[in-house]
Amino acid sequence: MWVDDLWAAVRRAMALSVAVTLAGLVAARNAHAQTPSERVLTSISRGSFSAAPLSDRPGTPQPGSIRRSLEKLDYRSLTLEEMQAQPSSRRSVGRKIRGGALGAVGGFFAGGYLGAWIDGDCGGCDDPGLKGAVIGAPIGAVVGGILGAKFF
Repeated sequence: MWVDDLWAAVRRAMALSVAVTLAGLVAARNAHAQTPSERVLTSISRGSFSAAPLSDRPGTPQPGSIRRSLEKLDYRSLTLEEMQAQPSSRRSVGRKIRGGALGAVGGFFAGGYLGAWIDGDCGGCDDPGLKGAVIGAPIGAVVGGILGAKFF
């Protein structure tokens, strides 16, 4: 029966939207675990630059001069300035999850409505707009979940 197929599509769309929301939250949490200077300097500190040949022209930077200047940087002052520049209120992970869930539910219904409206009248069939609603609902749920986690 078409109701069973519709319910299966709804369950898959909801599972996909929750999975995408949780994956985004885990990635955001891992990115916030590092300080900004660690994120920027991780590739530099692991020695990703190879030694370049010495240049004969005076005034050109010698190999390793960037590394020497990075060693002289005071990272404590950089993190203090960055912490002062950032707003003090950060949203918790639980609030992001609630926002993603609310966005997914709202997006599911909005996407289904929009899909049915786009599909329109099929000219005499017994389920006008059903195909559009089935396609639009999961798309709306995923988009709503992402936007809800980002902005709520």
